[in-house]
Amino acid sequence: MKITKKWMLIIFSGVILVLLIVWLQRNYKGFSPQEFRNWIMQWGLLAPFLFILLYTFRPLVLFPSSIFAITSGLSFGFYWGCLYTYLGSLGGGLITYYAVNRFGQFKKYKQWKNERYNKIRSNIEREGFRYVLLLRLLPILNFDLVSYLTAITKVKFKDYAIATAIGIIPGTIAYTYLGTSMTAQSKEVIWIGTTLLFVIVGLPLVFKKRMKTRVGL
Repeated sequence: MKITKKWMLIIFSGVILVLLIVWLQRNYKGFSPQEFRNWIMQWGLLAPFLFILLYTFRPLVLFPSSIFAITSGLSFGFYWGCLYTYLGSLGGGLITYYAVNRFGQFKKYKQWKNERYNKIRSNIEREGFRYVLLLRLLPILNFDLVSYLTAITKVKFKDYAIATAIGIIPGTIAYTYLGTSMTAQSKEVIWIGTTLLFVIVGLPLVFKKRMKTRVGL
């Protein structure tokens, strides 16, 4: 395949962005949401675009997604923060699926062949949309792991994309609101944010065993 100037520019831009994320990960592993906010807001009008791009490519270096979501609420407020978090999270899920599915060598990794992962892959392949949706809604498996395992099955990209688009909504709202509440002076707002996070994200963990049985893990 002939590489055009357009593709060269896309590849070059992607490499630069990944290198930037790697640099951030190595130099700011202890990044708190507040520190991340201070850094991202230095970019002014470009801050939302940079945030979404970094969030999209985040799975490639396994930077914690919760830090991004909370930072979004801190930086952009609840409504815009939810939008930017949603776009970044969705973009990250889609690009991970595409990258793993596109490059076949990922499918040969030995770690995918252990009994637990084989069972999850089998369930994903059998249930498709329904199973991916449950795994997105219930925080019993790492977000990126779900993307990787789905990408090496025969689940259609459309089903995966729709399930991801729906399934990330509760977590997006909860984490972004928590970030927004950190800037509030009202204790009531902070308590609402904490309670919302517990209900949407923490409650399934309380019933983790039952949830795993529900999705067949």
